[in-house]
Amino acid sequence: MNKLENDYKKVLIEILENSVHRDDRTKIGCISSFSKKLSWDLSNKYFPLFTGKRMFKKIFETEYLWFINGETNIKRFQDAGVKIWDAWADSQGNLGPVYGHQLINYNSNGINQLEILIDGLVNNKDSRRHIISLWNPIQLNDMALPPCYHYFQFFVENDKLNMFVVQRSADMFLGVPYDIALFSRLLLYISGKVGLSAAKIDLNMVDAHIYDNQLEQVNEYLENDLFDFPKYDYDKKDDKLTIIDYKCQNSIKADVAV
Repeated sequence: MNKLENDYKKVLIEILENSVHRDDRTKIGCISSFSKKLSWDLSNKYFPLFTGKRMFKKIFETEYLWFINGETNIKRFQDAGVKIWDAWADSQGNLGPVYGHQLINYNSNGINQLEILIDGLVNNKDSRRHIISLWNPIQLNDMALPPCYHYFQFFVENDKLNMFVVQRSADMFLGVPYDIALFSRLLLYISGKVGLSAAKIDLNMVDAHIYDNQLEQVNEYLENDLFDFPKYDYDKKDDKLTIIDYKCQNSIKADVAV
């Protein structure tokens, strides 16, 4: 029960073998490939927490809560001991109108996309407009970092809810495994709110890249054997996710490209 992580490994190998080297905003450099895709299904009751290296639930759980609550300060991360946003925040811990702001208060105009989405899924399930867009050109210059994942569309299939995600920029080694967990967490929440079962997620990554300072770690990861994904239990009443029997290899540390 780990097809997704095997597919992810194949994408890493494709990038290593067939990519272009590019200069980038971080000045570190990276190898990049155009348009990579991954898919998985939550209806089998296995949660996509990668096993070839240790991952930490508190990281994606904290980011999920930060996102759906529309927060733009890193205090929640600091309180949890999670440092993933430290390098981008200002001296007061602010990031500007990033992910959650656009979700809950789009363009600072009080437009709550999450609320609109949930209402639409309940009252007009066959609509083709179940969309969340985090890309807001008007406020991009006010953001510490423009959103990497920026488009979500939802599709009701009988009693199941599917989600399609577009990610403009995909840090394949450090970012994407946690993005996958975050998207899964978000689908569980929304499906629970509208009385449907979380099902398939399709992730489309436009610029899939591996940074030059992470190549050694990527190759170490590729040598590791994988385990089955852990099972999960989700209590929609309390919005509580429980991960069951998570087996994994040791943590592989790498520097974040800032």
